[in-house]
Amino acid sequence: MFPFNNQKTKKQEFVDKARSEREQREKQRVKQKQEEKKLKAVVEIQSLCRKYNRRKKNVEQLRKLWDIDAGFSLDHETRTISKSSSIEILRLTLLLFAFFNSDQIIDKVRFTHLCKMILSTTTTTSTTDQNIQHVVTAPFHLLLLSETYVDIAQKFIKKILYQCVINVVGLLIYFLDPKNYIIKGTSLNSNVISISNPPTISTLWNQHLLILHNYLIIEKGFYKEIRNGMINRVNLILSIKSREKKVKLSNEDEKKLKSTQLWLKACLRCCLFPLNLQFNDGDNNKQSIPLNHNLNEFLIFVLSTPCLISCFDEICMEMIKQNNIPSRIIENLCSHEFSTNFINIMSGNDIIFLMGNITELVAKLNILFKKKNLSNNTNNINNINNEKSDKKEKIDKKEKIDNEIKKDKKDTKKDKDINVSPDSSSIKFHDFIRAIITLIQNCQKFVSTKQSKIHYQYHPIFMWYSGKIDKDFPREHFTRLINQLEYLWQRPFLLNAFDQILNFKLSPQNDDDNNSHHHSSSSNSSNSSKSFTQKKSDFLDNKKSRLISSQTTLLAVDTQLLCKFYLILSKLLGSQKHDIMMNLTYLSRFVPSLWNFMMCLGPKGRMKIFLADPVVKDPEKEPLIEILDLFCESCGILLLTLDDDELYEQQTPFTIENDIIPMVNFFNKFCFAILSHSSLDKPLPAIFESARRDPKKSLPISFTNFLKKSTSKDSKLGTSFLERVRNNDTISIRILNLLPHTIPFETRLEIFREYLTNSVIPNGNELGTVITVRRNHVLDDAFKHLGGLTAIRTKGKIRVKFVNEAGSDEAGLDQGGPFKEFITQLIEEAFDPEFGLFSFTPDNCLYPNPYVQSTKLALYSFLGRMIARALQEGLLLDVQFAGFFLSKLSGRAVFLEDLVGLNNELLKNLMFLKRYPDVEELGLYFVVDEEINGKIVSNELRLGGSHAMVTNENRIQYIYLMADYKLNRLNKEQTKAFIDGFQSMIPENWLRMFSPPELQRVISGEDVDWDPADLRKHTEYQDGYTDQHKCIRNLWSILEEFDTNDKRAHLLPKFTIRMVSTENEPENSRHVIRPVKAFFNIGKNATKGRLPTTSTCFNLLKLPAYPSKSITKEKLKYVKPILESPRRRNLRDYLNESPQRDPTYFVCYQCGTSCVNERKKEQHM
Repeated sequence: MFPFNNQKTKKQEFVDKARSEREQREKQRVKQKQEEKKLKAVVEIQSLCRKYNRRKKNVEQLRKLWDIDAGFSLDHETRTISKSSSIEILRLTLLLFAFFNSDQIIDKVRFTHLCKMILSTTTTTSTTDQNIQHVVTAPFHLLLLSETYVDIAQKFIKKILYQCVINVVGLLIYFLDPKNYIIKGTSLNSNVISISNPPTISTLWNQHLLILHNYLIIEKGFYKEIRNGMINRVNLILSIKSREKKVKLSNEDEKKLKSTQLWLKACLRCCLFPLNLQFNDGDNNKQSIPLNHNLNEFLIFVLSTPCLISCFDEICMEMIKQNNIPSRIIENLCSHEFSTNFINIMSGNDIIFLMGNITELVAKLNILFKKKNLSNNTNNINNINNEKSDKKEKIDKKEKIDNEIKKDKKDTKKDKDINVSPDSSSIKFHDFIRAIITLIQNCQKFVSTKQSKIHYQYHPIFMWYSGKIDKDFPREHFTRLINQLEYLWQRPFLLNAFDQILNFKLSPQNDDDNNSHHHSSSSNSSNSSKSFTQKKSDFLDNKKSRLISSQTTLLAVDTQLLCKFYLILSKLLGSQKHDIMMNLTYLSRFVPSLWNFMMCLGPKGRMKIFLADPVVKDPEKEPLIEILDLFCESCGILLLTLDDDELYEQQTPFTIENDIIPMVNFFNKFCFAILSHSSLDKPLPAIFESARRDPKKSLPISFTNFLKKSTSKDSKLGTSFLERVRNNDTISIRILNLLPHTIPFETRLEIFREYLTNSVIPNGNELGTVITVRRNHVLDDAFKHLGGLTAIRTKGKIRVKFVNEAGSDEAGLDQGGPFKEFITQLIEEAFDPEFGLFSFTPDNCLYPNPYVQSTKLALYSFLGRMIARALQEGLLLDVQFAGFFLSKLSGRAVFLEDLVGLNNELLKNLMFLKRYPDVEELGLYFVVDEEINGKIVSNELRLGGSHAMVTNENRIQYIYLMADYKLNRLNKEQTKAFIDGFQSMIPENWLRMFSPPELQRVISGEDVDWDPADLRKHTEYQDGYTDQHKCIRNLWSILEEFDTNDKRAHLLPKFTIRMVSTENEPENSRHVIRPVKAFFNIGKNATKGRLPTTSTCFNLLKLPAYPSKSITKEKLKYVKPILESPRRRNLRDYLNESPQRDPTYFVCYQCGTSCVNERKKEQHM
C-alpha cells in the first residue's frame, strides 16, 4: 500500500548486512594476524631453544675441553696444577671466560684453578748454537710487554682481577705485589714472547700498572668490594671467639677460625699494596699514582669495618706498623681534603667504628708520644726564686738562673721542633687528638639526644640517629666498640694527656703583685745609686717572667685541645659520659691542678681573662673557654663526694681561703657578667649553666649560707631590686630565676608572696567552694570534696563547715578562721605517723613513705596542693620536711651529701668505704637488701649488680648508686606525685628562689626564739589600749620572761590587741562604755572574770584589762598552749585536759578557732 516504506526497509536491511559482513571480515583478518604472530613466536622460540641447546652443548663441550687442557677434575684428589707457558694460560683464560658463569659454583672452582695455574712458575727452554740450555722465567703478566698480546692480555687481566676482587682469591696478592713485576732470568728475549726493547721496559710497566690500578681501585671500587668480604669474615671470627669463651671449640670451628684469619691476613696484604705504589720511570721521574686517594679509600671502606682491629693478630699488626699506616692515617685525617670531601661519604656508624679501630690500633701498637714536659724548667726557676740568701749568694744564683734560661730557651726550641721518636711510626699525641676530634665533629650531625623527624631511629650509643642501621647488624659490635674507645678515658691515657697539668706548680700573679713590681721598678729606676746587681736581678726577673708566660701559653693551647676533646667526646657518647667524667675527676689531683693552672692564665691571672668584656659577651668565641667548661663538669662531680671533714678540717683537695672562696666569687661574677651582657632574644651560652650550677651546687650548706649572708648586706640593693622586679625588668627577673642566692632572702620572700597573691584569679563566685567536713574524718572528707578540683579552683575561695561528733553542723560563718583550722587539722592528720603516708628521719623530719601502695598516689598529689594552698594563705605549718625532699620540692637534684639527716649511719659507712684500703675484703656487691613486710628483698643497683663485686676501682660508682637508690629510686613514685600536686599550684621557678633550708622557713617559720620587742613594734591597739597602758606593759613584761621552750617565732602579719571588759556583759552593751569601764578598771571579780581570747581570723587578741601583772600572768597560762603550739590546738581539747578550766570559757567557730561569742554562751554550754 505504501511502496515508499518497503524500499526504505530493504535499504536498511542491505546496510545491516554489509556492516555485518565487514565486521566478519575484520575479525577474520585480526584472527589471521594473531595466528601468524603466534606462529612466528613459536618459530622464534624454537630457534632460540635450538640455539640454546646448541650453545649448551657447546658450553659443555668447552667446559670439557677446558677441563682436559687445564688438567681440571671435579674430583679434588685427581686435580693437578700443570705448569704452562704464559701464552697457554692466556688461551685457557680466553676459553674459560667464553663459558664462565659467576652464579655457578663449579665455574668459580675452575676460576680458582686458573688462578693457581697463573701463580705456578712457568718456564720455557731453548737450545743455542753452543748447545747450552737457558731457562727464562716468564710470568703471566709479562704478556703486557708483548706487542702481540698486550691488548688481549690487558683485557683479560682486568677481568681476572675483578673476579678476584669479587671472590677475594689469593691471586690478588700476586698481581698487587710490586715485587712480582721484577723480571728474572738470563735473557729478556725468548722464542715464546716477543717483547719490546729493554730500555723501554720500565716505562711500559708503569703505564700498564697505572691502567690496572685505575681500573681496579678507582673504576671498580676495589676497597668497597673488599669491605663486604671483610665484614662477613669479621662477624664470623667474633662469633667464634665469643663462643670460645663459653665452651671449648670443636675441630671444625678451630679450622674455620684459622682459615678465616689466614684469609684476613691475605686480604690485608692486598689492601696495603696499593698504598705503597711508588716507582720511577726510565727518566727517574715518579709516576703519578694517587696515593692519598688510595689511603682515603682504605680509611672509608676498610678501616671502618666494625671491630676489624680486634680480629688482627700480631702478624697483621706488624704489617700495619711496617707500612707506617698509623702515622699516615693520622696525617690524612688532619688534612683539609679529607675533612671536606671524603668524610662526607661516611655514615655516623662508619665514622664511630673508624674511630674505634684507630683507637685500638694506637693502643695495641703503643705508638703515641708526647713532647718533653715544659713544667720542669719553670719548677726549677721557682725553686731558685723561693730561696733566700746573702748578696753574694744572690749574684751566684742569678748567674746560675741566667745560664739556665739560656739552656731553657734552647730546650724549648728543641721541644717545638721535636717530632721524631725512637720509632718512625710513632704519632704525636696532639695530632692523634686532633684526628679524633675531626671524626667526632663529623659524627655529631647524625646524632641527637631527642627524637625528631630527622633523628628517628634509636641507636645503642647515640640515643637517636639519622643514618641507616642494618637490621642484621650484630648489636654486640656496639659493646666491643665501647671497649675499643675506653682506652681514651683510661687512667694511663689520661695521665699521658694531662701530665703537664698535673705537674704544673706555677703561682698565679695577681694585679697587686704586678702593680707593686711595676712601682718598685719605676721607683728604683729613678734612683741614681741603684747597684749593678739590682739592675741585673730585675732584668733576669723580666726574662724569667716572659719565659714562664710563653710556656704557659703553649701549655694552654694543648690543654684547650684536650678539654675540647673530652667535652665533645662525652657529648657524643652520652651513655659513657658518667664514666669519662668520673675517670677525669678522680685522676690524681686533676681538678685542683686545673684550677691552679687557670689562675695563671692571662697577663693578670686570677681568672680575670674570663671576666673580660669580649669573653662574657660571647664566651663561645673564647678559645680557652673549654678549659673552664671541663673544670665545671669535673669540679661539680668532685664536690659531690667531699664531706665536711675533708672540705673544712683536712681542706683537701681545696683550701677554703685560697681556693673555695675565690672560686665561688669568680663564678658569681662570671654568671652576673654574662647575664648583664646577654641578649634577651638569644639563649644563654652553655657555659653559663655549667658555671652557675656545678661549682656551687655541691658546697656544704653552712658554707653556702656564709656566702649568701655576705651578699645580703646591702639593703638598698634589695629594695631597688624589688622595684625592678615589680616593673617587670627582664634582666632582674633572669637574675632572680638563675642567680637567686645573690638576692637577700627578705627580698625574695616578699617577691614570692606577691607572686602568690597575684596568681589567684577571681572567678566571680563570692561564696567559692563550700565543703562540709566531719571533725573525726577531716582528711577523708577533704580528699572527697577537694581531691578532684583543678589547681585554679583550689587557689580560689574555699569555705568550710564543720560537723561535730554528734553529727550536727557547727554554727558560724567561715571568714577565714575555720579554713585555717581545717588546713591545720588536715596537715596534722595526714602527716601523723600512724597514718603511714610519710616516714620520719632520725631528726623527726618528714619524707614520703617509699612502701606506700601506688593506689594512694592521688592522695600525695592532693596533699601537695594543700601545702601549697597553706603557703598561699600565709599559714605556718608545723611540718619539718627532710632536706633531700625539700631539694626535690624546689626542683633540685639530690646527691650523696643529702643523706645527712636521712641515714647518717649509711653516710658514715659509705665514707668509710671510700677510704678503706682494700674494698674487696668486705665482699660487697652492687645490690642492696631490704626487709619489706618481714621478707628480705634484694634490688640491684645496676644491671648485673648481683654478680658485680665492689672494688677499689668502682667503689665511687657504688657509693653514688647507693645514695641514688636511697634518695631517688626508693620513693620515686610517691615523691613525684606530691611534687606534681605542689608545683601545679606554685611553679618550680618560684620555688627555686629559695634554698632547701630557706624553703623550710617559708613553710614553717624559723626555729628560733621570737622577739617580743619586734612583735611589740608591729602591734596595733584598739578600744582604749595604747603601748603605755599599764595592762599592755604587764603583758610585754610577762612575754619577755618566757623561756626558750615557751617561744616559737613565726613570720606573722601585724598583731592586734583589743581591750575588753573583765566582766561578762551582754552583747548589746554600748561599745563606748565598755572601753571606759575597762580603762578605769571598773568591774568586780577580776580574778574570776573572763579569759583572754583570740580571733585567728584577724590575728586578734582580746585582752581584758586586768588590774595586776600576777592576774594577767595567771590568765595567760590558759592561753599559753595556744601560743606555744604551732598547730594551734583546739582550745576545747585543752580545756578537757586542764584541771583548772574555767566553766565560763567556751569556743565557737564563727570567728575562729578560739574566738568567744558571748551571745551563744548558753547554747554552747
